[in-house]
Amino acid sequence: MPSNRRTLVPLAEMSTLPDGWIARIDPSNNRVYYVEGNHTTYHHPTFGVIPRPWQLRIEGTGSRAREYYYNTETREKTTNNPRFGKKELESQLLCVPRELRESATVTKNAPGLLQRMKRPDLSFSNSRHRYEIVHTIDDGGGGLGGMNGGVYVVRIKGIGHCKLDVEKRFTPDTLTPLRNGEPNLGVNEILITRKLIHPALANTIHAFIYPNLEHPTAASLYLEFCDRGSLQDLIKQYAKRIGTAEESYIPERFAWHAFIGLCDGLSYLMGGRSFAIDRDARSPSALPLPDWSPVLHRDIKPDNILLRSRSTLTHLKYPYLVLSDFGLATDSPSTDRYQLSSSLFGSTPFLAPELLHHPFPSRSQSRFFPRNQKHSHSSDLYALGACIYNLCRPCNTYIRSTGTEFVGAWSHFDFETWGSLETERWMMGTVSRKNDLDVGGRYSEQLRECVRLATDWDLVLRGNAIELGKGLVEQATRAGFGAADPSWEEMLPGWATRIHSYNAM
Repeated sequence: MPSNRRTLVPLAEMSTLPDGWIARIDPSNNRVYYVEGNHTTYHHPTFGVIPRPWQLRIEGTGSRAREYYYNTETREKTTNNPRFGKKELESQLLCVPRELRESATVTKNAPGLLQRMKRPDLSFSNSRHRYEIVHTIDDGGGGLGGMNGGVYVVRIKGIGHCKLDVEKRFTPDTLTPLRNGEPNLGVNEILITRKLIHPALANTIHAFIYPNLEHPTAASLYLEFCDRGSLQDLIKQYAKRIGTAEESYIPERFAWHAFIGLCDGLSYLMGGRSFAIDRDARSPSALPLPDWSPVLHRDIKPDNILLRSRSTLTHLKYPYLVLSDFGLATDSPSTDRYQLSSSLFGSTPFLAPELLHHPFPSRSQSRFFPRNQKHSHSSDLYALGACIYNLCRPCNTYIRSTGTEFVGAWSHFDFETWGSLETERWMMGTVSRKNDLDVGGRYSEQLRECVRLATDWDLVLRGNAIELGKGLVEQATRAGFGAADPSWEEMLPGWATRIHSYNAM
């Protein structure tokens, strides 16, 4: 590597680097390379190898500096990322089994994506030996929930520049069929997630249940890797800067971007089609697909909303937001054991008010929902609305009486009502929640009203994601936040989202 170094100005690919990494230029040919301590490489630690014969180079200086990709054989220059070129992607597939080919290619959100996406086949062969683990998210010790037999960032073996996926393994006790013959939670999650095709929902790349559905002993779900962390991470980054010189607020354009996309994902779960993005479906007369089995998520919270980079490396686009973790979901609520019982189910902090006791439960009630109450499409919408409220108004509160610090998505709680109640009993009571979730005067009246509507305590007024989603695009446009790309001032700060270095391995 060259010894004569000069540091780059921030540009799209070079500035998207994990902590500790810097980008430099080889003055002999203007080729970009990366440095971490004593380690030097041409391979981007986040985006990985650029396929031969391409190189990343830079031309110009100062504010006129521009990055481009250079073909050393043809001398072609382009700003199109060759990692995603058709020729390069097809060359990867030659040594990849057919059922795993989606794992070696890149999904790009674009017009007509829903029509082109296909559901992956369910395999009954154990495919784990075909992947290598590049990072352990959870080793199966229960850190991310009792169903997980391990969560890993993986890639197909033997292909240096294929994209990363996430493998979720399931514990054997979640695979054994229930007494009535219905699938257990692990198998149910695979079957539900695999049928979903929407840009705002977790994208299944591959799945296997070995050796069959009747007597499964091993299973894994492979999902597209969402590389920018979770909405909870994002909210915490803003929350912990409250009261400091770096205090900042989420741009309204990003709030609409998140709200519209995720609400459309909920609309799809309910009706099998896009109601907010598809112009035809925005009509008041548009109905759910007749053969669609509606899906209740039942565990919407900022931890389960992930951020994914765009395949086009540009700063003037927001990352995609993706609803994930369908481990508690159901597409058969009339027979689902949790819908038929009144047992507490889901994440307490984001339960809708109708699922809470008034004003708080007795000790014997704390593990149950109120009588005749259960999860619904309306309660899913409330949880999403509470997430958007916390995005706009993150919490950084210290409760002196208990010595407890709440940093992140807690702003929908009214901590003044806590008193001496045990934490779980207090959280399971309506007294713990604010009943007017107003994002505040720094945001438009349209956004304030839409968040209030999504979190209204009156189920009739709140409605569901289809009813709300049909009008969200129009409301965003009225507020001045239509389809235009964000300006530089509206982009998220560099500290707001995660940047990984898994491709440096």
